[in-house]
Amino acid sequence: MSGLELAFCWCFADADPIHGLQTLASLGYDGFELWPDALTAHPARDWKLAMHESAMRCVQLCPYFDFVHGFERIERSEASLRLFLQYAQELECQRLRVFTGPPWGEGVVGASEATETQWEDCVTHLGRFCDVAAEQGVELCIECHPGGLAENAAYTLRLLDRIQRPNLTVNLQIPFKDEPWQTSLQMLGDYTTHIHIHNWSGEPDLSPLTFLDEGTFDWFPVVNQLVNNLGRDLCLSVEHATHNGRHDPWETARRDARFLANLRRRVLSLGKATFESSGT
Repeated sequence: MSGLELAFCWCFADADPIHGLQTLASLGYDGFELWPDALTAHPARDWKLAMHESAMRCVQLCPYFDFVHGFERIERSEASLRLFLQYAQELECQRLRVFTGPPWGEGVVGASEATETQWEDCVTHLGRFCDVAAEQGVELCIECHPGGLAENAAYTLRLLDRIQRPNLTVNLQIPFKDEPWQTSLQMLGDYTTHIHIHNWSGEPDLSPLTFLDEGTFDWFPVVNQLVNNLGRDLCLSVEHATHNGRHDPWETARRDARFLANLRRRVLSLGKATFESSGT
């Protein structure tokens, strides 16, 4: 049987790391994610102490890389890689999130509009980053996201096939636009280690984000397929907990923790029953 870990993306500007992680742990989360702002607000040693006090694990660190805007941006990305690998070592974290370029705002380059030079730069330098990270036992996890070279399953698979690094994995942020989730899993499930999990009050990307237990997207078949059918060890991590300013993130943490605990029980119970019935 494979494992299923639950995490929360830190977004509590006014909370200190110890109290915040202890609270998340008490709700049932196993780990947390950090973005650059959180590591600017509190140095790594504070997070390390908070991890010790809460028994929480840092499941992913989230730098921003840019492989599609030339040498200067790639150099900046290399400096960011070195810094975040240092953070990863201090926090015993084995996963860094990867964007291929700015995911929103000025300078966004989608897969369909990228030039062959931009593709080649990404393949060359992301592959090199993978090799550097591998020396420290760290995986680089491509976030499937609109406005990048990994904006759907086919383009993400194109990157994976061209880079060919065992420590290059996928943060499968489904559903993709105009792509059934079954297709996404068929193409990318074997590479998936992480999901930024969301839900919507209506159609994805056309409706407001909301609590996991209130949304219309059914996560059970997705997670069941990944864990029980494909044998993936998977982390589900709650992101955008304010739902674009509509909700208190601590309320999201509480409600989503209950939903995720139930989801994990259902998935792992089904996997256990299948395992036992097979006689192995």
